[in-house]
Amino acid sequence: MSIAPLDLDFLRPRAGSRRTGTILLGIGVVLTLIVAGRYADFKEERARWEDKVSDTRKLARRALPGLSASEVPSAELQAELRRANAVLDQLSLHWDRLFEDVESAVDANVALLGLQPDARGRVVTVEGEARHLDGLLAFLSRLESTRSLERVHLVSHEIRGNNPQRPLAFKVLAQWVSTP
Repeated sequence: MSIAPLDLDFLRPRAGSRRTGTILLGIGVVLTLIVAGRYADFKEERARWEDKVSDTRKLARRALPGLSASEVPSAELQAELRRANAVLDQLSLHWDRLFEDVESAVDANVALLGLQPDARGRVVTVEGEARHLDGLLAFLSRLESTRSLERVHLVSHEIRGNNPQRPLAFKVLAQWVSTP
């Protein structure tokens, strides 16, 4: 038995390897072009973002106009501020609770003729008519027991003689407590 000699030829290329190399080179070139295009896009986008950041920093650093402490507001501006504060004070009051409390104190013996709340002075004036003195006193007691009124005082009262039922006209003054 004899061993056949090995035929090693390192210089001769195989027929399929040249074609495979060319294909791989083409794929590599295409991928390189794609990556280069994406790189250019990302570079442009980064430049846009850097410009935006730069603009934002410039806006943040700019000097804003302000009122100096030495400027005294005009009398007209001060009057306008007082009026605005008065409106805010009135809006912050619990109007619904006041009306509910006064309405709940009224019964068949009392007719409510007028309700004048003074938001600035926190005073409420209630005017009405009662059928008799006991009905009026019970009404005053119910007003005093409400959450929104205290220090309820009868300011004036008179019997209306010109009316056949002779009702008792009254005027009540109460301190308005505006609690939540």
